[in-house]
Amino acid sequence: MGGGLIAVFIPVLEASACLGLGAVALRAAGVAAGLSATERLFWAFAIGLGLLGWAVFFLGYAGELRPSWLGGLLALGACGVPLLAPFPRFEAVRISPTGLLLGLAAGAALVFDLAEGLSPPADADTLAYHFTMPRDWLAAGKLLFVPRAVDGAVPFLVNATYAPALALGGERALTLWTMLTGWAGAGLTFAVARRWLDREWAGAAALIYLTLPMVVYAGGSGQVEPRIALFATVALLAAAEARRNGRIGFALIAGLAAGFCIGAKYLGLLFAVPLGVVVLLQRRWLTHGLVFGAAALAAGFQWYGWNWLHSGDPVFPMLHRWLDGPYWSAALDAVFRGDFLRVEAPLPKSLGWFLAYPFHATLGSAEALEATRTGAGPYLLLVFPFAVAGLWRYRAHLAAHPLAGVGGAVLLYYGLWFFLGPSQRVRHLMPLMPLALVAATLAAHRWADAAGALSPLRTAAALTIVLQLGGHGVFAASYLRHLISGEGRDDFLARTVSLSTPVPWINAHLGPTDKVVTDVRQLSYLLTVPHFCANPNLQTVIGSGAENRDPALFLTQLRRLGASHVLITPSSPIGLAPLTKALIDAGCAERVQDFETRSIGSRTLPGMNTSTGTMALVKIGETCLR
Repeated sequence: MGGGLIAVFIPVLEASACLGLGAVALRAAGVAAGLSATERLFWAFAIGLGLLGWAVFFLGYAGELRPSWLGGLLALGACGVPLLAPFPRFEAVRISPTGLLLGLAAGAALVFDLAEGLSPPADADTLAYHFTMPRDWLAAGKLLFVPRAVDGAVPFLVNATYAPALALGGERALTLWTMLTGWAGAGLTFAVARRWLDREWAGAAALIYLTLPMVVYAGGSGQVEPRIALFATVALLAAAEARRNGRIGFALIAGLAAGFCIGAKYLGLLFAVPLGVVVLLQRRWLTHGLVFGAAALAAGFQWYGWNWLHSGDPVFPMLHRWLDGPYWSAALDAVFRGDFLRVEAPLPKSLGWFLAYPFHATLGSAEALEATRTGAGPYLLLVFPFAVAGLWRYRAHLAAHPLAGVGGAVLLYYGLWFFLGPSQRVRHLMPLMPLALVAATLAAHRWADAAGALSPLRTAAALTIVLQLGGHGVFAASYLRHLISGEGRDDFLARTVSLSTPVPWINAHLGPTDKVVTDVRQLSYLLTVPHFCANPNLQTVIGSGAENRDPALFLTQLRRLGASHVLITPSSPIGLAPLTKALIDAGCAERVQDFETRSIGSRTLPGMNTSTGTMALVKIGETCLR
């Protein structure tokens, strides 16, 4: 089988494994029969995705991250696919003009996403750690602990699912896998919406989700939020079902899905709280609460134990003031809690901003929120008056609706996230978007249908799809250009990834016995030689921030790490550059290669906010000459 076919086959096999593992879980919990065929398909995929990441952790912990074991895991999981029966039936239906337009729009979105899936990864966070960590695990054959906050010592359940694709099918299989899992969120949105809406409105909700700026930005990359959206949606629905019908199997599935949220990102800890509240607010609260809690603990806390084992802090480095460990310091903790977190959460944590945030994130331009690049689109704002009118009109029936508990949990999580969360980036709300879109569309549609005012609602949906699909096309243009022109990988990366021009030279001239230290995080995945990312605000292994102005200590740290080279921006007054230049002046290092670089402000529009500069590769001497 050729390399191209393998790159397609492996994501299909991995999807089959997720479906099979999820089908086993749904059958074992006794909830499969209570779901429609379409719901069963996407619930199984979501739960199976989490189970796959859970299983890969233990393979890595045992030091068995080998293609043979990973391939066997996928094959074993795929054996459960028959348990999904009866499968969704694709009956011949009359396609309306609206349905045809939605299909054409979905086809255009597929082309755009395939262009990204067939291109090298270019997202900065993906290159910094989402793809780098599983790549490095596979090279070592085991899990590796990286003592770095935010992108090193964090939960990696979703990233663990990237390891089989990369090990068995290479980079293209990995990028196609992330594309496929991004599309699964749209499928789940459609499946949920079909409970209450007709095919066209459910399709519109799914397409609006698929083309949300935040989904376009993250869906085809290694960012975990689109994958967490699968877990969160199933968790919320299962918790609501457990409360509605009293079946303990739904509490079990809700606990598993909540655990997968916890294992995928620290914010999952906040998400588990409102889910637990929904489970507990019922007659069988004790039994369901115990089952939910046990399932969440089993599914999500292995990464916290892993971090605790290595750093002494299960949520490294947030408990440093109480659990002092070897990889953090009081000085760095002050910088982290001050400058770093202040940038991540710029809005005051007040009731006024809590209420205004959705509007500000849609209409405002605060760079720290990333709303202009990764926002929630205009749809929820456009249908807000219709949705409020619908909620008011049918207020007497709200408490009995299956989505009532979901709505309460979503509001509670939003409150916890806004007041207690470390970041206010709007894309961190992506896990709530499938159900938010379904609930808003349902409430708005019920009122508009009763009032004979469906035309404005259709206009809002159509306008949103046109605008978002246009933005999607602009985002995909760079990838389409790459595929159509036959542009080489290095040329594509030089055009789309900031400061990446030194990478080809370094990979060609350095070897496995060398080790490069850099503070340019997006180079991590691109470098094929050993390296360490020394962000001065996130780690203490190589101190180059305000707490370290001593070149001798810096040299000792480099030698302890086994570093042979440092990649610097000579003109930078902070970070690695000043200390490295001090070593050059002391005769402890020499500048071996200079590079012309480009700093790219946007990979979507690389011609904007682009500047040129110089980087230098410096070799650390075995001894100091003077």
